[in-house]
Amino acid sequence: RLALEEQRMLALRAQLEPHFLFNALNAISALVRSGDKPLALQGIGLLSELLRYVLSASSNNTTTVAAELHFVQDYLALQRLRYGERLHVHIDGAADALDRIACPPLLLQPLVENALRHDLDCSEGPSDIHLSFIREADALLLRVSNPARCDAPANPGAGLGLANTRDRL
Repeated sequence: RLALEEQRMLALRAQLEPHFLFNALNAISALVRSGDKPLALQGIGLLSELLRYVLSASSNNTTTVAAELHFVQDYLALQRLRYGERLHVHIDGAADALDRIACPPLLLQPLVENALRHDLDCSEGPSDIHLSFIREADALLLRVSNPARCDAPANPGAGLGLANTRDRL
């Protein structure tokens, strides 16, 4: 039973890693299309750093919330090259001993990516994405939120990132 569950987790991670890579490459391709070669090269460098984390994290069953947050901040740096000043992310409660809290690797990034997809990709204005880390007794509540704009067009996707995250939890 345990071996079967471990295989299921490996399969979920195997889906998540290409999903992340495709979305990061889309961010860099937007920079290439804009004709900004130095920015595109910077994006490739950031992607390289992100892939190093993905490779090391994917070989472990757990990491820390602090490591995941650092990875997401690097991911946001890559996305900032694409979205520029439109990308506004607020992080609250990140100083509460996150380096001692274990979590599955690549847990936070799909949530942030989803917020980007349904915020910046659906409007021309700035984003308003919030990440909150809230300690409740012996648990950590993580909230990623962004406002839903009623006039924004739908941004359909495969739904792989959120479904995968739910299954891994």
